[in-house]
Amino acid sequence: MKHNLKLAEPYSPAIGYSGPYHEIALHVRELLECDYALVATADNDSIRIQAIAGAEPEMSGNLAVNLISKLRDWGPVVVDESRLVAVPVGKAGKSMGLLVGYSSTPGRFTGEDLERLMAYGPIAAGILEIAALEAPGTTKMSLTPEELLPLSRLITMGELSACFAHEVTNPLMLIRGHLRFVEESLPLDHPLRINFEVIDRASRRIEEMAKRMLDFSRKRTPRTEPCDIGELIADAIRFVQPHLRAQHVDHQFHRATDLPLIGIDRWQISQALVNLLQNAADAMADSERRVVSITARTDGNQMRVVITDTGAGIPTVNLPFIFNPFFTSKGERGTGLGLYITKQVIDDHKGTITVQTGNRGTSFVISLPL
Repeated sequence: MKHNLKLAEPYSPAIGYSGPYHEIALHVRELLECDYALVATADNDSIRIQAIAGAEPEMSGNLAVNLISKLRDWGPVVVDESRLVAVPVGKAGKSMGLLVGYSSTPGRFTGEDLERLMAYGPIAAGILEIAALEAPGTTKMSLTPEELLPLSRLITMGELSACFAHEVTNPLMLIRGHLRFVEESLPLDHPLRINFEVIDRASRRIEEMAKRMLDFSRKRTPRTEPCDIGELIADAIRFVQPHLRAQHVDHQFHRATDLPLIGIDRWQISQALVNLLQNAADAMADSERRVVSITARTDGNQMRVVITDTGAGIPTVNLPFIFNPFFTSKGERGTGLGLYITKQVIDDHKGTITVQTGNRGTSFVISLPL
């Protein structure tokens, strides 16, 4: 993302106050609680100012130019005595735009604000992509309402996830700090200590949930480390065991001996496995025989994990859509995100996930490079 931040001509002295660009600017201003927020888009070797929030219309253009002039690089920065924060947004290595927040108070922005704006970047990129597709004169086919709805819902959910993670983390740290202070004032044998342990475990679960929601909004790059895939599968089975028991589902786990370690993101792959195991259990709700089988083995330079259920199978008409966001056959019980997120995780690991189905069950096959 190399740009010299040269302004594209012409620019209007009064920038529009409606549309998706202005919506992004409003989001950024609210997210950072700053005086002004600006959105610009990449335009060949320069940038084009699209919207600014917080300024009067007659001064918006000149103010936007002034803010851009404070930046030298196309990159995430905090400059101008920490009064200005900027983050580029893009997709698949292509520059799409620039988000800028400005405060008249020196020292206003910190690295945490920069991280918060970077977390919002993928959400803004999704909105910018829609705006580009819907722009007058575009050579791309416009999205139909049916195609636009899932994408807009994902953007909204990502935005809510980022906001939730931010709003929850700070009060949670305060709660845990006060909890630790009170706990340290109690004798070691005080009966209330067990209650504090329960509260501490629950708060840690909330904190982990907030981190996961923030990861979803960021669509973070996998943090790979050598892992024992067999142990991850066993942990995933233990995690979903209450769900399996409630559905009267038995499980079988077959792993090849001497499986090599594999470089994967432990949490992301665990999430994918849990999603598939829960789906398998739900798919057998109307079956007399309810067994989910998991196998793990190597196949050449691939790690192969297969999860099979004994359900009725997936209708052929549904197969093209099962990895689409918000597609579900569970009615109100399903979110339609489990398989979508699972495929995203596998794709991010340069792997593949395929489905084999019939009237005697369904198998999901995960292949990951060793």
